[in-house]
This record gives sequence, structure tokens and C-alpha cells, in this order.
Amino acid sequence: MLSTCACSHRSPTVGMLKKRPYLFVLVSGIIVCLLCYLKDSESASNTTWPLEGEVVETQSSTRLNGVTVRIKGLERRVRTDANGRFKFDAVSEGQQTLQFLKVGYQRVEQVIDVNAATPYLKIELETLSFQLQTIRVYGSNRALSQFEETTDLALDEEELQRRLGMTLANTLADETGISQRMMGRAIARPVIRGLGGDRLLILENGERTGDKSASSADHAVSIDPTTAEGVEITRGPASLIYGSSTLGGVINVKSNHIPQILPRRLDMHLTFQGESVNSGLTGTTGFTFPMGDFAGNVEWNRRLASDIQTPVGVLENTALSNVNFSGGASLIKPWGFIGASGSSYRSDYGVPGSPEGHISGVNIELDKQRYEGQMEYRFNRAMLEKIRLQTAYTRYQHQEWESNGRLGVEFGLLTYNVSAMAHLLDNAIAGVSWEYRDHATDGFYWTPHTRELALASFYLNQRNFDKLTLQGAIRYDLRRSEPFRPGAVVRAGTVQRRDFNGFSGAASGIYHWTDRLSTGATLMKTFRAPGIEELFSDGPHLAVYSYEIGNAELGPENGYGTELFVKYAVDRFRLNLALFRNQIQNYLVPTNSGEKEWGSGAAGWLWIYQYMGHDVVMDGAEIQIGGEVLPQVHLQLNMSYVNGTIQTNGRPLERVPPLNGKFVISYTPTPLHLYVASRFSGSQTRLGQFEEPTDGYLVYDIGSYLNFSWWQIENMVVFEIENLFDTTYREHLSRIKSAMPEPGRNVKLLYKLNF
Repeated sequence: MLSTCACSHRSPTVGMLKKRPYLFVLVSGIIVCLLCYLKDSESASNTTWPLEGEVVETQSSTRLNGVTVRIKGLERRVRTDANGRFKFDAVSEGQQTLQFLKVGYQRVEQVIDVNAATPYLKIELETLSFQLQTIRVYGSNRALSQFEETTDLALDEEELQRRLGMTLANTLADETGISQRMMGRAIARPVIRGLGGDRLLILENGERTGDKSASSADHAVSIDPTTAEGVEITRGPASLIYGSSTLGGVINVKSNHIPQILPRRLDMHLTFQGESVNSGLTGTTGFTFPMGDFAGNVEWNRRLASDIQTPVGVLENTALSNVNFSGGASLIKPWGFIGASGSSYRSDYGVPGSPEGHISGVNIELDKQRYEGQMEYRFNRAMLEKIRLQTAYTRYQHQEWESNGRLGVEFGLLTYNVSAMAHLLDNAIAGVSWEYRDHATDGFYWTPHTRELALASFYLNQRNFDKLTLQGAIRYDLRRSEPFRPGAVVRAGTVQRRDFNGFSGAASGIYHWTDRLSTGATLMKTFRAPGIEELFSDGPHLAVYSYEIGNAELGPENGYGTELFVKYAVDRFRLNLALFRNQIQNYLVPTNSGEKEWGSGAAGWLWIYQYMGHDVVMDGAEIQIGGEVLPQVHLQLNMSYVNGTIQTNGRPLERVPPLNGKFVISYTPTPLHLYVASRFSGSQTRLGQFEEPTDGYLVYDIGSYLNFSWWQIENMVVFEIENLFDTTYREHLSRIKSAMPEPGRNVKLLYKLNF
């Protein structure tokens, strides 16, 4: 991408695949087998009935939200809504075993005789004295339970526990449509449908993270996934309550820093994780404790890793050291809760070297302090369900050190966030948000000291008809970028105050043709104002091998998204298909000018990248096919594809992931889960002017995980071998793929317990 070299990295495995397309034959055979099985299963059982009920806590009779209700032996599950209710639209007649699972509660199994006379169920769950801290990953309907999700990402909590990685991006990378923008294993940020940066919002407890990960490929996300209590991935109209630039979606990482449920007694959890590819070790411990009507939470996390091993050698200067500490407390009452927390995150990591930047690489020291406050008051009235207030203050500092000990670039960022949200009429949300950012730089980087002010209001509503569900959202944003010392003329242009404003909106319709088949469409219009770096940056940035120049005259981005989706599900088969098109006017991207500037790099010169606006279009598709082909044997295939084009000149858009996916065969005899997986990618030859091609690959993983209780302690053991055959392959979105391939064989072990 940063070199005119057009060389291609090929491996013997990839060459053999191109000669013998085993993958496509295998995929075609699987689809045929699943469809045949579907036909047989439908013939065997044509009589179905709805099944519904509610789940409550045994002693208090409180209705429980987020309980997983699973039909044992079938790939069908739902979760209870905010009122503790669940419903299966069509269940085969006869005896079925239902499982009810929620972290912190006793697991319940109940045999139900499904027929026309099956009553409304009421299930009671007893609170456990000892519970396992888990990572819960779910779609937008969990936090906004009254809103039907638009696109089903099929994110399963057990799958994400098993896939827990070094970074948030690595944890989510195997999910459909999600890729990674990387500069080494420790420096990765998710990309959804080819959209990253500020077009894909990453939030921490519903507010901006306050770091610089969206602005540059060498900036890490300041969240360790082992400390997360849950992850929400939201797309469609509901995403606009979080921001105006959400064509890619919203990833909200939730923690328990401010407890919202009063624990009955002291709860402590431990997590240990290790991997061989970098001699990585991670330890996380924390506890939640009651103090009358108060609850406190303390958590500590430590992660260490050395340089990464690849099939062709060591990728130097990729070591990592993280320390994360948090503490918080809240007052919990029947009307709601109010609480506060503080956390500290420090990360020291290396960026690999390059002849185009610094030959020995750059070391980055990242330090973030964050303080949060939350309050929720429940009115439980017909017109007003509850009001939620949130505030966050984040102090972020980021220094980039060259190998000679000289400070190259320093970033400082202070962020204040305040939001208020009212839940109305059980199917509407209205709110406002305010943000202030103070951005400063130092070292050999001359972006002026600038502040940003942002104010937004939003409204989301859903209407349910017989077979049709309609959602709509509207948002209005005001944003100002104001330098503290305006008037200077730099290479980016005249440094001056810039004001932006714009509307965003989305509408979605979902039609349920039958209990098994539904179709839907989503239309979105988004707005994104240019950031400080895009407007005023000026200076060498060795960590990303470039000399960066902003453009003070840039206007805002306006995005227009269209999506069509189909969902089909029966007892042993599920199909999700989505087609989408995103058109973005004035798509802001750093563009290689073809010229060089002195920048103290290894060769003394750096390619000049200036921010420019282009009209682009991104078309794509996602498909998920899965089912149970034999008792306790499941197949799952996920695939996604994006095609990006610059409309003004017809050239391919840079940094677009190629066709990619994952195929999994799993065997699930309770409580053990075994699987074999293959990750695959096609070659990427649709290239921007200065990009390098990337070959396709096929990589195999194997693994297992086990849940068990021992001495009243809940345990989870996860074992996995990634890249089983030590295959040499490269990811197209890696900024260092020309220097080194992806990591080699990696043996991972994770152990969780709670007592």
C-alpha cells in the first residue's frame, strides 16, 4: 500500500488451492447436504406450535432479562426481553427439553410436551452463591430489548468466550463481515463491511473510548477484552442513538465497573490465558461485593507478550506490556441505581520497522485514565419507562519513541462526554449528548492545539403490526473544530475555526412471511464531520511510514446505505443472507501523493499522504448457513465480500478486504465442545494506486472447551491451536504484510474460574 512494489506473496498451499479448488467443492457439497437435510426434516415433522413464557428469580419473583432459552439438541435459542418473556414461533410437536441459562443463576432443564394445549410457561431460576464471570456477546436487541434486530450477526456468547483474543479485533475477527486493520498482533482495530476508523464506532459503556485508535493504524484500542462483561454489536436505526457516522455499525464494550445488580455475597473471578506464538501471558482478577444497598467492584488485568513468531521468522519489535486497573461503586435501589468508577489503562507496545519509516521500528507508550458516572431511574409508567444519565472524563496520552531514544510524536487528548436518554412507551428512545475534546501534539508533528465541541439530539421508535415491524431513527449533530491560535498558514491550509452540522436518519422494515421466513430492508443516511487530523495534521508519522498533511478546506462526509436481508430458520437449519450498498460522498481518506518529504526515516524520506475527499461506493454480501446434520454434530459456514470503487475515477478503493469466511464442524456432547475450523480468503487484486496484491489462503484451527463445577467453583477450560499447519499467509488489511506474514502455529489455553 505504501510502496510501488507489485510483488505477490505466494505459498505452496495457496498454489495448490488455485489448481484444485477443494474449498469451493466442499462448500457446494455442504450447502447441498444441508438443503437436502432440511427437506427431510420438514417432511418428518410438519406440525409445529408456538411456545412462550417468562422467567423470574425464585425469591423476589423479579423478571429476568437476558436469560438464554435453548431447545436441547436443536440449534434454536432465544433470550428473554426486558420483561423476562421469551417466545418460539414454531416448535415441532412432541416432547422437547428446554434449557434456561443465565450467568449467576442455577441452570434449569424442563421437559415440555409441545402441542395445541401447551400452557404459558413460568420458570423460576435460583441465584447461585458462586458464579462464573463470562463474556456475553449479543446483538443490539439485548440492550434495546424492545427493538427487533435488523441484521442477525449470529454472535453466540459461548463462541466468543472460546475466541477470546489479545485484542477486541482479534476476538471478533471470525464473525461474518468483520476484518482487522493491523500493524502487528497487538495493534488491531475491527473493520465491518470494509468500514473502519470513525465510520465504525467503538464505545466503552455507551460512550466514546477517548483514545486515538480511530485516527491511525498504529494506535491501539485501549480496551483489554478479558475485562469486558459484554459486547454489543448494533446496526441499523438503533445505531444512531450512539453516533451519526454508523454505516459500519457500533461495537459497545460493557464492563461491570459500576455494578447495576446488588450481589448477594462476595464474588471473585480469575482468568488465565496463554499463547505460544508470542509467549503471551494474561491474568485478570476482580471481585464484586455488597455493602448494604451499595455494591463495589475492583478489577486488575496484566498482559505480557514478546515478539511474534511467524512461519518465516520473528517479527521484531512487536512485544507488548499492558496493565489495567479499575474500581467503582453504586447505590442500588428498587427505583434504579447511581454510581461512579475510575480506571487506568497503560500499554507499552512496539510497531515493526520498515525501510519506508524507521528501520528499527517505533515504541509507543499509551496511558489512559477514565472516570465514569451513571444513573438510571425507573418510572415504570406507560408514558415513561426510565431515564438514564451518563458522563465520562478521559485523559489520554500517547508517545512514540524512535530507537535512538528521541521522541517522534506525542498526542494528548482530554475528552468529556455527557448523555441523557429517556425510554418512552416501551418502544421509543429520545436523548441528547454533548462532547468536548482538547487535542494537542508535540515532537516532530505540528498539528495545532485544537478543541472540538459536539452536540446531538436523537429519537428512535419502533411500531409492530401483525407481520410487519417498522423502525425509524433521526439524529441531528452540531460540531465545531476550533484551534486555540487561529490564523496560521500551514501546508494543510489556513488554520481556522470550522463548523459542521447535519442530519442522520434510518428506517428499517422487517416482514415475517411465516414463523420460519422473514425479509427486511434498511435505508440509512449518515453524517460525519472531518476530524482534527484530517483538517490540520502536518508532520512525519514514522509509526505508519508516512508524512501526513491535512486539508483545512474539507467538507463533511455524507453516507447513504441500503441493505436487504433474508432470515430462514427451522429446528435444525438456519440461513441468513444480506446484500448491501454504501455510497459515501466526500469519503475522507489519506491519499498517497506520489511525492516524498524529509522525515528522519531510515532512508530519510517518507511518502506524503494528504487527506482528500472522494465519492465512493461499496457493494457487498454476507451469508451464514448452519445446521445440525447428525445428533450433536453441527456445520456452520460464514462468508462475506466487499467491492469498493472510487466513483470519480473508477479506480478500486484502497484497503478493502477480499472474499473471506470460515467453515466449522463441531461436535457438542454436553459439557464438552470440540471443533475443526478452516479460515479462508480469496486473493485481492483490485488495488489502489499504491497497494500491493495479496494472495488467498486456507488456514486450519482446532479446539475444544469445557464447562464444569468442582468444589462449588464454576470452571471453564478453553484449548485451541490456531494455524495448525503453520501456513504462511498474509491479511490484506495488514500494514506490514510486505515485511512479514501473519503469526504461525499458536497454541492457546484459557482457564476461568469464579468463587
